[in-house]
Amino acid sequence: MKLYLKYAAILLKSQMQYKTSFFMTTLGQFLVSFTVFLGMYFMFDRFQAVEGFTFSEVLLCFSIILTSYSLAECFVRGFDTFSGIISNGEFDRIMVRPRNEILQVLASRIEFSRIGRLIQGIVVFIYAIPASGVIWTFDKILTVVLMVVGGFFVFSGLYIIYASLCFFTTEGLEFMNIFTDGGKEFGKYPFSI
Repeated sequence: MKLYLKYAAILLKSQMQYKTSFFMTTLGQFLVSFTVFLGMYFMFDRFQAVEGFTFSEVLLCFSIILTSYSLAECFVRGFDTFSGIISNGEFDRIMVRPRNEILQVLASRIEFSRIGRLIQGIVVFIYAIPASGVIWTFDKILTVVLMVVGGFFVFSGLYIIYASLCFFTTEGLEFMNIFTDGGKEFGKYPFSI
């Protein structure tokens, strides 16, 4: 963990070399997910409920999936870009280092600029919790926390599967985006919608 934090600090310093670019990318990530939020707002402004779900209930689903996906995209990005590591021959260098290969791949690319999307998810989550009308007990709070953590692990697992397929193809497989990006889009609304 200590080594991962060192890698993260180095990557943050390198991404902050161009502060304007970093903040503009972060703002862009926030605005892209904000347009999805606006689309949902306008839909629920026109129709008060869809399949019995209110705006705040759908926002709760949206914020949970967006937070999970953003965490995975930010901190497990090394596996998403694994095809480049394989094709450039960097994986050979990773294998001869006396460190865990998974840790090195994880830490090879941490996208702090994706925090804009994470902030969007957290802000919507904070708004949706009191607005949803759910009476929050310890069990429900634990369930929501486990949903976010579980979603993070699901998306992380999909990135790792994607990376493992690169050993056979040496190129990125765009069809895996059906599962990562498609899963994110599918999870933004309750299943019946």
